Amino acid sequence: MSALSLSPAATVSARGPRSLILLAVAVLAWRFSAISLSGATLYVDEAQYWVWAQRLEWGYFSKPPGIALLIRLSTALFGDGLLGVKALAMLCYPLAALLAWLLARRLYGEAVAWWSALIVLTLPLYAWLGLFASTDALLTVFWLAGLCCYLRVVDGDRWGDWLALGAVCGLGLLSKYTMAVFVGAVFLHLACCHRARLVSFRPWAALALALAMLLPNIAWNLAHDFPTLRHTADITVHRQAAGHVGDRLRALAEFAAAQWLSFGPLFGSIAVLGLFRLRRLWADPPARLLLCLALPLWAVVAVQAASGGANGNWAAPAFAPAAIAIAAWLVARQRQGLLVAGVALNVALAALACHAPALLAATGAAPAARYNPYLRAVGWDDLAGQLRPFVLAHPDAVLLADNRSLLAHMAYELRDLRPRVVSWNPDGVAGDHFKLSTDLGRHLGGDALFIAEQPPAAALTGRFADTRKLASLQVRLDAGTTRQLEVYLAHEFQGY
Repeated sequence: MSALSLSPAATVSARGPRSLILLAVAVLAWRFSAISLSGATLYVDEAQYWVWAQRLEWGYFSKPPGIALLIRLSTALFGDGLLGVKALAMLCYPLAALLAWLLARRLYGEAVAWWSALIVLTLPLYAWLGLFASTDALLTVFWLAGLCCYLRVVDGDRWGDWLALGAVCGLGLLSKYTMAVFVGAVFLHLACCHRARLVSFRPWAALALALAMLLPNIAWNLAHDFPTLRHTADITVHRQAAGHVGDRLRALAEFAAAQWLSFGPLFGSIAVLGLFRLRRLWADPPARLLLCLALPLWAVVAVQAASGGANGNWAAPAFAPAAIAIAAWLVARQRQGLLVAGVALNVALAALACHAPALLAATGAAPAARYNPYLRAVGWDDLAGQLRPFVLAHPDAVLLADNRSLLAHMAYELRDLRPRVVSWNPDGVAGDHFKLSTDLGRHLGGDALFIAEQPPAAALTGRFADTRKLASLQVRLDAGTTRQLEVYLAHEFQGY
């Protein structure tokens, strides 16, 4: 790999890893503080992942096992509280910044390494994702770790480095199937820049190792009629945008705008400018490598966005290699002012997003719930507190609901009571992990505490010998917004 020649002035601005580690610790502490002061509990996906972590398997309905194992380790170290569930996932993003530092130092030198790590540490996308436990955390770390291994492969072509690359890819695939795009990107770079190595046995052995590590998850899917693969195919291939070409273009434009904002306005604009200078960037070997490991993922997710909608975070790992390219471009041109301004602007945006409710409250106004970025994670602990007496009063009844949100939140918030949560599923269709892993039919003749946001239909009440309402629970989120729960005691399940 050829290094970019840096001017002495640029090199003087370099910083060491010690100051970077101190900054990473400070950012992590800030995020811990922000989530603690937010008034939020777990999001539904986080609560569901916590449920998964209570029973480790090689697969789950919508994801491979990586996130469940991460939360299991996190809670073993820090407890089952809010920060205990999130801790190791939150740590992944500062770790990604350190990996970006290693990559950029190897490709460009100390100055670019420092700014690359600082950009990654303060990216708005990572600042937001860094508050939660999600599959993107592990995927981003393994993506960058895989790139570190691949750099060693390119430099030395040693067996040990190839096998390390295969192992990292296998771990990435066990975290999120999106890691398959990384594998394809590596072979794309080999085809473009090191074609002779494709006839060697080594890259194929690395690929075989990665797939071998995924085999237990494939076996789990086979035993359960491929729920994870079906779910992944549904959100990547089968989902189609409603409407005409205009709807698809609008969805694609919304995705592009989300990516721009995820970089931050200044760095996002520089990234757009880079697309217009793609041929010049491609001529630089380090930049070409970074582009190969970023652009394919954006292309795949852009197609998803146009065909059926995609979340802005689906391309999360691509931001780190792109951040290194942006830092290298600016350092080479001695645009330190732009680097400082971009980082400062991103820190301000992160602070605004993380502390929006507190900032609005400080103005003396009662902020509307719709302005609370944590809205979907607010109120569940209070609602569970109101439900607790009914669960205690009926210890032999299963906790029954017809959607995963209620089951996941109540299972987590009432974790000390260990309620037996069961999904209402008369059709027998495994639409989520609760429907896949629980069966009310095993409780024939038993009682259930049925919880729902709306009164149950006759199709449900008619399946029990007797059903009576116990309470209507309510949590007020603001003057006009409430979260509510209807609670029923259903006697003697008669079968579907």
